[in-house]
Amino acid sequence: MPHHSRFAITVRVGLLPLALALSTVLGLGSYAETSDDTTLAWLFAGVLALKPVPSVPLYCHGYGHALAAAYTAAPGVPWLGLLLAGLLAGASVLFFAVLDKLLRPYLRPGPLAVVLVLIFGVAWLEHWLWFSHVRVALLLAGSAVLFAAQRPARRGALLLGLAGLGAAWLLRPSLAVLAFGAVLPAAVMLSGSWRRAAPLLLSGALGLALATATLAVLQTPAEVRTQQRDAHFTRILDFDQQRPQPHTPADSLGTAALGLWLMGDTTVVNPALIRRAYHFDSADFFGREVPAKLRLRFGLLVRDYFPLLFALAVTVGVGVRRRHRRRWLWMVQVGFVGGFFLLAGVLKLPPRMELPLLNFWVLTNLIFWLQPTFTLSVAAIEKDFMQGRPVPSVAPWARGLGIAFGLMVVAGYGAKTWHRQQVLGQERALHQRALTDIRHLGDQRVRILAGTNDLLKSLSPFRAYSLGPGPVLVLSGWNAHDASQPALRRALSGTADQTDCLRYLATRSSHGPQSQTLWLLTPETATWLSRRFRFDGPRLQLTPDSTFIPYGSASPLRQYHVRPWPNQ
Repeated sequence: MPHHSRFAITVRVGLLPLALALSTVLGLGSYAETSDDTTLAWLFAGVLALKPVPSVPLYCHGYGHALAAAYTAAPGVPWLGLLLAGLLAGASVLFFAVLDKLLRPYLRPGPLAVVLVLIFGVAWLEHWLWFSHVRVALLLAGSAVLFAAQRPARRGALLLGLAGLGAAWLLRPSLAVLAFGAVLPAAVMLSGSWRRAAPLLLSGALGLALATATLAVLQTPAEVRTQQRDAHFTRILDFDQQRPQPHTPADSLGTAALGLWLMGDTTVVNPALIRRAYHFDSADFFGREVPAKLRLRFGLLVRDYFPLLFALAVTVGVGVRRRHRRRWLWMVQVGFVGGFFLLAGVLKLPPRMELPLLNFWVLTNLIFWLQPTFTLSVAAIEKDFMQGRPVPSVAPWARGLGIAFGLMVVAGYGAKTWHRQQVLGQERALHQRALTDIRHLGDQRVRILAGTNDLLKSLSPFRAYSLGPGPVLVLSGWNAHDASQPALRRALSGTADQTDCLRYLATRSSHGPQSQTLWLLTPETATWLSRRFRFDGPRLQLTPDSTFIPYGSASPLRQYHVRPWPNQ
């Protein structure tokens, strides 16, 4: 067994992943995968509300109060990005500590460091490049459990594992539960037996259950309603499980609003609309929608993560040579494949979920290959660990062919990553220019935006953005039905109803330049607003001017003048 000094281990585990992460952020950049992270930052910072929002029902339980206080004290600091980066750094250290200990008996210090760098490049770099709180929650929960499972006799490791799982749960509860389930096979094998893994697994499961139950009991009625609405919207917009079937003009107006992600008008978009105007067709969903989603996701999986698919094939091929554990190996493969089919076909499996789960899958298979034994006998495990065991033998020609093919795969993935960075960089430049244009269009005027769902994508998580010194009312996106928005609308107009608020602001806009409202809409959302204003109450006239703000493949934002129709 190669000798590894404590200093070398510390460098590889503690400094190497952090140095690689810092190099990625400084060299390639870090780009928000979706608009969700910037939207969260804007809620916690008070950009989209009257003041910093301390609680968002679906996200950052417990973190929100600290973030709101931090943004109040120093609004120009990207506190949410720094928090997520710190949690991701912790997950990186824990994951690479597991890898280092797993590979240490078979590689000398130098080659082991090279292998860890390669693993970071093909399996971990994207987590820093394509930034998302979803990745952070999954990776932190899974890595913490694996770290503790690999050290079953250490109480400090157990406490650290549970703390990491809890920190991930606070960030996004459902993702912590998903990661906990995904790493269960690897955790048992790293512990050496079910009995050794039991303290961690039982305490982790109990902790997740108690935390979830406590959250359910402490939720306010407003938070419960927000979560219920979000669940309805998710089934329609994210999972494609329900189809619109409007029966009345009001239904048609509501389904059109949801199709444009205009969720804030509770008069036309509400649970009653979901029950009345949407239906689930099981034959259509399972016969057409699910196969289409699976074909799309499989193609993207091969395109985006071919190095990990290659690693899965190699580890399965070598793992099946261990006859005494072959059944266990195939059970794990079936479990992961079934989980991927469920998430990709029935629910949703974006890259921010896909790669972390692939990381755990590959690591599980690697443990099959390298772990000396997995048995119910603790004595046999300790004996095997003391004696060590070489890596299963591979024919020289197969080893050489595998290395050559692996280098080709790594080179191809490097080229793909570079291309992705170029695309993300161009998108960020376009979106930042659009934000600057919006900020410079008016001073203290109220800014009303609709159709800007993708405007916040690809922005840097380590920079604080804003839309200007005046109030901002965003009509599209999940933030439009956040509990903070009725208070904002009431402060702007004296009423919490979105349509009445917009009518008031439009009326005020016609009384002079000092009180004007800045309306920035896409043509599609402007058309819907015209329909909405014709539906009930006084009509409003929407007139576009020559101001265009392009920000990508979506329709450009245009400035509209919105006034009451004459002679009403």
